[in-house]
Amino acid sequence: MPDVLSRPETEPDDNPARFTRRRLLRWLTILTIGTLTMVACWQDPLYP
Repeated sequence: MPDVLSRPETEPDDNPARFTRRRLLRWLTILTIGTLTMVACWQDPLYP
């Protein structure tokens, strides 16, 4: 019964991936949208 109630300890990964494909895609999307927003504001910032 104690085996069922206790959580098994897991060892940390030896070489965790710093940048997964999903994280890289997320950062590229954020930077692209941010850059396009900045360029759009610089083109005509006071236009309503």
